[in-house]
Amino acid sequence: MNPDQQHVSPTDTQAPAHQPANATQPSRRNNRKIAAIWLLVGPSALIILSVLAYALVNLIFSSTTNSDAELFGQQPIAATITNIALFVAGTIGVIAWLPSIIIGIVLLATKKQQ
Repeated sequence: MNPDQQHVSPTDTQAPAHQPANATQPSRRNNRKIAAIWLLVGPSALIILSVLAYALVNLIFSSTTNSDAELFGQQPIAATITNIALFVAGTIGVIAWLPSIIIGIVLLATKKQQ
């Protein structure tokens, strides 16, 4: 076969240049969904994790204290600081729970206005 008669296939195929006007819409929609899911799950997870961490920390510190201490004896300062931090985390979760549930549902149920 002569080189002039060989079948030439195009090597550079490009996608069509036309893109719809709302081509960036799915990423914005996904960002709204991700934010809504974080708002729905976040405060509840914070409450659960702070309660579990409180139980675990107090179990660890109760096993390291003296066995002849009184029932309401002196706790180590690290246990007190940790308990305060976990109390603040749980409080933030409880305060943020209802508003974040409402905002999360609204974000999932509505479309963004353009």
